[in-house]
Amino acid sequence: MMDLATIDKLLTTTRTVRKRLDLTRAVPRDVIEQCLEIAIQAPTGGNIPRYHFVVVTDAAKRAALATLYKRAYLEVYSP
Repeated sequence: MMDLATIDKLLTTTRTVRKRLDLTRAVPRDVIEQCLEIAIQAPTGGNIPRYHFVVVTDAAKRAALATLYKRAYLEVYSP
């Protein structure tokens, strides 16, 4: 188990985080919560936070959301 200092260092110093991800391993809920706590410390324009987080742990629901996001992306950015 990683402590908060390790997670904080990883998230704030690594530019290529995606290359280091192990997508076959589940992420413990407390690690997700720690990541979100770090994320909300980021500055926002006008110091007005406008973010919302949705954590989806069910694989089927994640796949369905991925399909929706991909369709929306292609509608906006398709050539």
